[in-house]
Amino acid sequence: MIRMAKKQSRLLLIVAVVVIVGILLALVIFLGTQSAQGLTPGVKAGDEFIYDISGSYVSTDSSAVVPETFYQANMTEWYKVTVTDVNGTKVSINTKWRFENGTELDITGYVKIESGEVFPSNGFWPIYASNLKVDDIVRPSRGQLTVNDTNTKEYASGITRETNSVSWTEELYDRDDPTGSTTLNKVTIIQFDRETGMLVQLTDISIYNNPQLTLTTTWKLIESNVWTVS
Repeated sequence: MIRMAKKQSRLLLIVAVVVIVGILLALVIFLGTQSAQGLTPGVKAGDEFIYDISGSYVSTDSSAVVPETFYQANMTEWYKVTVTDVNGTKVSINTKWRFENGTELDITGYVKIESGEVFPSNGFWPIYASNLKVDDIVRPSRGQLTVNDTNTKEYASGITRETNSVSWTEELYDRDDPTGSTTLNKVTIIQFDRETGMLVQLTDISIYNNPQLTLTTTWKLIESNVWTVS
């Protein structure tokens, strides 16, 4: 009888552990789902957003070489983002990059607003959830970056809209420099429409120290069928 009691106690302990682990896993899955479900895209199929892209550089070092891809910014006539589908937190888009020489680059892809995952990897990515407020995490399943500020932006058309701001800095090192003294400091400042979550302005500043070179790229919304920009 004593052996039977020990076997039953051991069995009950195993069952209890399995139940607890199951509850914890279910809780993790539930919280993760709730986090994603709390984010709602503010765009819909058919929404269009057209941007102007420009770039500038400053250097006091004659040996500095400006990357060839950087010149694309100043060869841009316009860049159009068209929303083709919204499924949960996944926003499917088509982008058309038109250059001043008349050539165009078409890309079909998507952005997952809860993580910032973008396809293709070099595709358009600054689409966020709608109605985020100050201190809300912009990409809950990826990091802790939050909305810095919400203000009212007035467009040339006279229309005003609530606009969120988010910014971050990065310091990168050249792996080929064993001294670790060759660096790239990046500053990214983004403004996005609070209602739709769409980018309205982006400033990306890349500061190289060896050789000294500063590259600044700016995206600015110039037209949309969602609201009158200009």
